[in-house]
Amino acid sequence: MDRMIVRKRDQRMGLRGTAPSIPDPGLYRGARKNTLLALGLWAMLWAGYNTSNAYVRSPGFPLNTTDLIHGVRAFFPILAGWIAFLVVLARANRAMRWIMGPLGLFLLYAVIGLVSSFVLSIDPIDSVYWGANYLSIVLVMLAIASVDDALPDLSKLLVFNWIVSTALTFTLLGALPFLGGPGAGEGDVYSETVVRHSYNGGGMIMGMAGARNTGFGRYAAIAALAGLAKLRTGTRSHRIIWGAIFVIATYALILSNGRTEVFSFIVSAFLVMYADKSKRVIYFIAGIGVAILLGLRGFYSAFFEYFTRTGHLDITMTGRTDTWQQGLELINKSPWVGLGFQADRIYLRLQHMHNAFLSALVQSGFIGGCALFLGLAIIGYLIARYFFLHPLRNKSLIPAEIPGIFVFVIVSSIAESTFAYFSAAWLLSAPIIIYVLVLHQQVRQASAILAKEKGKKLMYGRRLGWRKVTPEPEGILPPTLDGLPHRR
Repeated sequence: MDRMIVRKRDQRMGLRGTAPSIPDPGLYRGARKNTLLALGLWAMLWAGYNTSNAYVRSPGFPLNTTDLIHGVRAFFPILAGWIAFLVVLARANRAMRWIMGPLGLFLLYAVIGLVSSFVLSIDPIDSVYWGANYLSIVLVMLAIASVDDALPDLSKLLVFNWIVSTALTFTLLGALPFLGGPGAGEGDVYSETVVRHSYNGGGMIMGMAGARNTGFGRYAAIAALAGLAKLRTGTRSHRIIWGAIFVIATYALILSNGRTEVFSFIVSAFLVMYADKSKRVIYFIAGIGVAILLGLRGFYSAFFEYFTRTGHLDITMTGRTDTWQQGLELINKSPWVGLGFQADRIYLRLQHMHNAFLSALVQSGFIGGCALFLGLAIIGYLIARYFFLHPLRNKSLIPAEIPGIFVFVIVSSIAESTFAYFSAAWLLSAPIIIYVLVLHQQVRQASAILAKEKGKKLMYGRRLGWRKVTPEPEGILPPTLDGLPHRR
């Protein structure tokens, strides 16, 4: 009797779910295979980052080694998309349920933009190439999600992405003496209190375009947010490693001098700390103390000069409102289905829209753009639901970096194109979308199964004359959903 009381108490606390069972070797091999598939396909997507089909069209291809390397890897994302397409066909029954949800909305955006790239773009070769790259990301997302229990695979994929972001940050930080220096960037104001050096990446590195300061800041911010979330969990050595990543990445973010990235990071960092409900009061009190100390040291006036660069606030954080106006004019040329991927660069003489929402409308029109926005809104709602409004008991299922990095990408989309095209920001944040959708689906399945079992046992209990029957979830939930239906 005492053991049953303890078991029920643990279930209410979210400490128990399924009963220990002997692992099925077939299931283990399948899960392992899908993990390798997810990491392999995503690595292929990353292999096509910071290159393009221009290397293939170069006069030096394939005799020039640099053009050959970058030209070949330019098609790795498309190859990953083709493999993912075959996987989706093999898992058609499971994939269809995802297509009927937010992933289907992302797929609609990609398909409309790709068709417009082929039919309407004045540079269909370049436009179709980038459209195919974007579609490949969506297909890989579908392939990864189309298994019975994808959460373990997605957890590893998220960590893989944080490692990639950290590696890019540390690489660019190590190259700072060659890419930046004291007072880099004419006309900018860097306060001595805040930062003495600034990243000024540019030019070509090993045949690739150098990352701009905003790209450097984006890598650093995402690595710092992941470090901030993970330094509070795991073993001591685990915390030390992620704590060091947080400190170094935050320093790199300051050096980048990316206004949008700094602002988005501040907002997201508060969200990461707010996600830990047990320590919110401590963080709030500590934050007030730090704010007072910074005020006494004159930090805020110095930071205002650093953030604005000129001492005058620009609420757009980009200064490209003229480009936005030109983007609105482009939308009028094809308002419903857009002008294809990379339309801003093609029609505006290589100018970048620097706004993901406008960029999406220009590329895929109101039909595709609204589908994309609706999909992102659904993901935002599910994150708010499972991470804040009704958080799950099992904290390992709701890592704090997920809402933080998702909000970072959305906020920075005001001045960057992020999720609208094939970019590092989209590669870093897309697995978050799959993770949240898989989590939502498995919560619903677990709740439905428990409700069904409860109804059966209550019915049997009435027949046997029992006064009260409490169903046990043991043997019902998937192993990764341990304690999942029990929320605060």
